[in-house]
Amino acid sequence: MTTALVLGGAGGIGAAVTRRLAADHDVTITHHGHPERAEALAAELGDRVRTVTADATTEEGVVAAFDAAQERGELTVVVDCVGGWDYPRITELTSEQIHESLSLNLVSGLLVLREATRRVADGGRVVMVSSAAARVAPARQSTYAAAKAGLEAASRVAAKEVARRGVTVNVVRPGATDTEYMRSITSDKAIDAMAGSNAMRRLGTPEDIAGVVALLVSPDAAWVTGDVIDATGGLA
Repeated sequence: MTTALVLGGAGGIGAAVTRRLAADHDVTITHHGHPERAEALAAELGDRVRTVTADATTEEGVVAAFDAAQERGELTVVVDCVGGWDYPRITELTSEQIHESLSLNLVSGLLVLREATRRVADGGRVVMVSSAAARVAPARQSTYAAAKAGLEAASRVAAKEVARRGVTVNVVRPGATDTEYMRSITSDKAIDAMAGSNAMRRLGTPEDIAGVVALLVSPDAAWVTGDVIDATGGLA
């Protein structure tokens, strides 16, 4: 049994990824702010899943998460699902909003990439979750789009630095995905517009994204690295 770490592995896309990986791995998941979701998921999946409280925007939190995962064995898979956004107009941005968004969506990812490239076993897999916002640059998502674009660039750099160990580093770029978080901060009108903007004319599901992650961590993806995989249902 191999060991996986899923940062932000308790809610939305992260929970779907955890469920997929728990079939073949001992999984450590991090949570910050919603321990009840993490504990419920661990209860659902049993001894395969361990929960750790960790603030992924801090060096201490990320290091603690990796330490906890490595206590369970050789670390072969790392998936980073940490992220979040709101909808400020760029003309109304505050310095606090900018720093908070970059900390959550970019700084955390750089810390994860640093620890993953240090600690993942030879032949291991690292998958970072980005967003279609990095490519589409929607209105009112300036900090989020900028941070995720930076995460994608850093992931391509990391892929080059660890390739000779057989480690792959890839990015999954979801489109609008039907999660509790998205529905809590997005109007029904905007959700309908998002659902109608891709070729399949629906929102993605967390399971759609988890399926792409599962492919990238599988042996079949050993020759795929430094790539950004769109998982958007054909978003134009």
